[in-house]
Amino acid sequence: MKKLYDFLIEKEAKFGGGVAAILTGLFLFIAHVLNFIAGSDYGTVLGQSLVFIAHIIAVFAFIGIYDSQGRKNGTLGLLGMVLSTVGTIIVSAVVYVEIASASGVNVSSVFNEDVPRIILIVGPLTFVVGMLCLGISTILVRILPRWGGSLLVIGNVVFAIGSVEGNAEPIISVLGSAITCGGFIWLGIFLIKMKKEDNLSY
Repeated sequence: MKKLYDFLIEKEAKFGGGVAAILTGLFLFIAHVLNFIAGSDYGTVLGQSLVFIAHIIAVFAFIGIYDSQGRKNGTLGLLGMVLSTVGTIIVSAVVYVEIASASGVNVSSVFNEDVPRIILIVGPLTFVVGMLCLGISTILVRILPRWGGSLLVIGNVVFAIGSVEGNAEPIISVLGSAITCGGFIWLGIFLIKMKKEDNLSY
């Protein structure tokens, strides 16, 4: 009975993680395209809301990716899952403020305070480092598609470049989101297929 329970939990983690990965990628890409089209420094309410939802859903994607690799994750995989999960949760708080800003609320003083400023720095940094570790772990373990992990790494590097490029940041962010979206969708589809294969083998 315990083996059946463990099997069902593992299957649903893969399927749920796969669906979450696909939605995370799509929401991030659509959000950045909407914000780019709007041409506003603060983004759009819909765009920032999609980013907010994507970062919440991403938690389940990270768990699904980690679970699918099992014991082969190693220290790098564990570090990637923990840091990316914690990072995406913290980033959600930052995006929440950005939604208010896109709504026309003056939030300029928020990140001037000590604690919010720390959150603004630590959250994205933790998320990026976690994503890089998770992507590299996926490449090395070779259970999930290596190119899926590669796209997560490349997409995050592009995002990082965009954050320091000033005027070019909007278009670079769209490019980074497109690459990251491809990685999430690639991994998500594979996770769903893994669940179907488990059903057949069981």
